[in-house]
Amino acid sequence: MFLANILDDPVCQPIKKTYERWYKFMEETIEFWLPDSEWHTKAHCARVLLLSLLIGHQKDLSDEEKDALGMAAVFHDSRRLDDGIDKGHGSRAAEYYKDYCREYDLPYDEQAYYITYYHDQDDSLGLSEIAKSLIISERGMLLYQIFKDADGLDRFRLGPDALDVNFLRTEEAHGLVEFAKYLLQKSSETNS
Repeated sequence: MFLANILDDPVCQPIKKTYERWYKFMEETIEFWLPDSEWHTKAHCARVLLLSLLIGHQKDLSDEEKDALGMAAVFHDSRRLDDGIDKGHGSRAAEYYKDYCREYDLPYDEQAYYITYYHDQDDSLGLSEIAKSLIISERGMLLYQIFKDADGLDRFRLGPDALDVNFLRTEEAHGLVEFAKYLLQKSSETNS
């Protein structure tokens, strides 16, 4: 299990089982178009998953809301064409998610779709599109912000100065900056 050395950390205990379930789902079923990516790997998605669930736990989200974050985390970079900005990989991943749910008769979550769809866009666009949805509540906006923060916290994989903490949206994410560095270091040790 990727990050098994981290999951026993007391901070991870409350989300360990949820993480393990989503990680297993990703490993066994999600196909990545860019499997040899340097930056947008399943390992990146696993760290985003863990960070999303940690912030979600700290925000006291429901199990359904944490599952929406989990679904977004495992699908969000699955349809990348390159390691650059690749605007549009979010919409491709969201469509893959929707089709996957239909094909395998899995529960579909509109919030997970929107989070995935707009995670590669500017917040002004993502939040305005989520606000237009009749199905998604204000909680959907919070889930989007949590997810964007979790994805942002893993920017340390791009370099020590790759994260500008001024762009983090939640107080909880600010509190996880050092943990995100530790997480990357521990996941690198696991893979070396």
